[in-house]
Amino acid sequence: MAELMSDIDVEKSLKGLDGWSHDDVYKRVHKEFNFNSFESAVTFVQHVASIASEMGHHPDILIHNGGSVRITSTTHDLGGITEKDIALVESLEILVNT
Repeated sequence: MAELMSDIDVEKSLKGLDGWSHDDVYKRVHKEFNFNSFESAVTFVQHVASIASEMGHHPDILIHNGGSVRITSTTHDLGGITEKDIALVESLEILVNT
C-alpha cells in the first residue's frame, strides 16, 4: 500500500515539472493546461483518462473556460499525496511534452 509523502518530499518531486503546484492545506497537486479549443481540451482529457485507468489512479478533471483543463491529484483513501500522484504527474508531463 502507498504511503503518504511529506510536504518536503512532494516539493522535491515536483521540482522540474513545469506548472505543477502543491496545495499543502488540502494535500493535493494540481496544474492548469490551456488549449485553443474545447475539442482539444476534450482530446487531452481522453488521453489523461486512458493513462489514469492504466495506472489505476484517477485524478479530478475539470474542463472550463472553453479550453482549459485543471488536473488535481491526491490519494483519496489516504487523504494526501503519495508516489501514485507523482507517477501520474510525471506521466502527464510526458504526454504533453511529446
